[in-house]
Amino acid sequence: MPNQLSSTKDRKSVTEHEAILVALESIARREGTTTMALMRQAMRDAVRKRADNSSDGKWLRSIVMQFAPKPPRIFATAAQLARFKRSQREFDQVLLDLDLVSNEGMEAMNSIVSPNCKLRVFELEQKYASS
Repeated sequence: MPNQLSSTKDRKSVTEHEAILVALESIARREGTTTMALMRQAMRDAVRKRADNSSDGKWLRSIVMQFAPKPPRIFATAAQLARFKRSQREFDQVLLDLDLVSNEGMEAMNSIVSPNCKLRVFELEQKYASS
């Protein structure tokens, strides 16, 4: 039977996990936040750190984009549209927070017109035309 205390084992004891959680809880209490908030922050930092690498960033972006809010075929009510738009804004903010997309990339994703397209105004309403 192999030695369970071997240094090559990745298994961690309950005591080690408990010590880490107690330390995290103490930090949270001292900073006036919750343990969950600290864990969320650490998870976001881990993703952000890996998103810096271009190949990992593309890979992570492709995974996260699978969870983008999907619009229904038809919006039945204004409330349903509002819920979708709120969900989309929250998702966009997560992409920005995790550095999975730049501000310019977000604008290009959400715009009907591509950034390379030049806009031209053909007619102005009479009230906007200068005399």
